[in-house]
Amino acid sequence: MRRGVVLAVLALASPATATPWVVTAEGGAEVDSNVQRVETGPMLDTAPVSAGVMRLGGKLAHRDKLLGGTYGLALSSLARFVAGDAETSPENVVFLTGDLRWMHPVGERPVSAGVALIAADAVPLTDGVGARTFSNLGADGLLALRDDDDRAVTLAVGGRAFRYKPQPEFDWRGPTASLRLDLALWQSASRTRTLELGAAVGFELRDYAGKAFADACAMAAPRTPACFAPTTTARIDRYHRAGVELTWSGDFVASVGYQLVVIDSNSYGQSLIRHRGQVSATRALPFELYGTVLAIVQLDTFLDGLVVETDPNNQTFTSLDDENRSSLQLRLGRPISDAWSIEGRGAIWRNLGSSDNTFHRELIYAGVIYTR
Repeated sequence: MRRGVVLAVLALASPATATPWVVTAEGGAEVDSNVQRVETGPMLDTAPVSAGVMRLGGKLAHRDKLLGGTYGLALSSLARFVAGDAETSPENVVFLTGDLRWMHPVGERPVSAGVALIAADAVPLTDGVGARTFSNLGADGLLALRDDDDRAVTLAVGGRAFRYKPQPEFDWRGPTASLRLDLALWQSASRTRTLELGAAVGFELRDYAGKAFADACAMAAPRTPACFAPTTTARIDRYHRAGVELTWSGDFVASVGYQLVVIDSNSYGQSLIRHRGQVSATRALPFELYGTVLAIVQLDTFLDGLVVETDPNNQTFTSLDDENRSSLQLRLGRPISDAWSIEGRGAIWRNLGSSDNTFHRELIYAGVIYTR
């Protein structure tokens, strides 16, 4: 649902004063039971590799006024170093992101217009290409309509250019548009307890560098990789998404959401329908701990009846940690000073559905965070 992006747009659309730079640094170690994120199955010659991982990251954020409007800048980096040999060296990657947004009020109306620029690049550290490395560039025109702090509508129209470094045929570019509604359904008189609704719809037209495939097998024949036949037609996908989320804030914070993704492709094997449900809760615990639990259930239906394991079409590419699978995740944190805190995280991922292939991944992480 990209809630953080929406909140940033709404914040920029409000009157604001300059804020200092916010600096965050983090570091830690984890054990990953499937560091290469491979599936296993009767037709796959793959086996999960378990390895230790070191993580180092940092974030910079700043907000100020410019040319009669308000801008926000966010920069971040995250590096992963995997213990192992040449087999795991492609997993050593640094992920860099940048986000710049500027909003300007339109007269005395509760309307603001602006622009957003985004960039993301996953850079290999010890391998020529790296595993699942990519870059993504985007630009949007923004229009925010806000009726006090309880109702807001945000429209974004722009384009994206995506590059998948291991396989250039999966590069794509095209226009994108999204519309989001944020609504306060209820709040207590003291505003200490609230129930909020967020709903969004979006569309992308993806024009790929590679060609579309056709079904070369007889209708009654079993669907195997041999059914893929290349054509001279460029691959084009229509990517639709819609979602809704309810968030409760009070003594604890909880949210429940649902997202529907429909990909309509002219390339055989690439069309799918994805249902994704998510529940999370965060609250204070004894001994000054804060805990967050997140559960995601995802079901994918491939309309042509065949899953293509190497297709990055099924990944979201907004973080090194993104995994389009069902998962259960637990995070515990505790401050140890005004600037320092410690954090622990555990997670398991599985794929659910009718595929003969299976996906198993478990992760345990411990680290420290510095913020000023």
